[in-house]
Amino acid sequence: MSTAIKLVVCVGVLVLAGCQSVAPIPSDRYYRLEAATRAVAAQPPLNEPLYVAPLRADGQYAERAMLYAPANRSRELQQYHYQHWSEPPAVLLQEHMRASLQAMSIAPRVTDVAMGSGVGFLLNAKILRLEKLTGIDNDSTRAVVALHLALQRKQPFELLLERSYVVEEVVNENTQHGYVVATEAALLKIYARFVEDVKTPR
Repeated sequence: MSTAIKLVVCVGVLVLAGCQSVAPIPSDRYYRLEAATRAVAAQPPLNEPLYVAPLRADGQYAERAMLYAPANRSRELQQYHYQHWSEPPAVLLQEHMRASLQAMSIAPRVTDVAMGSGVGFLLNAKILRLEKLTGIDNDSTRAVVALHLALQRKQPFELLLERSYVVEEVVNENTQHGYVVATEAALLKIYARFVEDVKTPR
């Protein structure tokens, strides 16, 4: 066998070995939110149906990417490449908020249908923060959620409540699924605070 042929064979063997050592590309994973379960029936603080409007979200919050920030650089948002929300957060949170507030009995009916639904109140919301904060207190992790909520009476028009809510929830299971569970818990705390503020406005 000539030297040239030996060289070609050796190169081919090295290329094949290199191909076999390349790690497989991670598969994409998509995460959704589960709403609150139905609470014990109570007298709703709102006496007419409530419409939850589509949430506003700017920049990366308008996309499906899941975001995180190191605690020592909390202003620097980064995104996971293979981990995504099942829908853009504005869509995901609208349904989560509607179903959870219905379960919490904030009104006789809570809907996301704007036309012909006979609603008496409107809820507008904006996503301010929705991310994982890493490297806190001996490398612990938290889910951070911040929403700005504005409750309006439809007829006659009146702004009843406008407030921002921020909750940080510890991620007990250091996985992306654990982060989603912590995000759900943070959202439910925000909704509960909002319902209490509706009951006793300050």
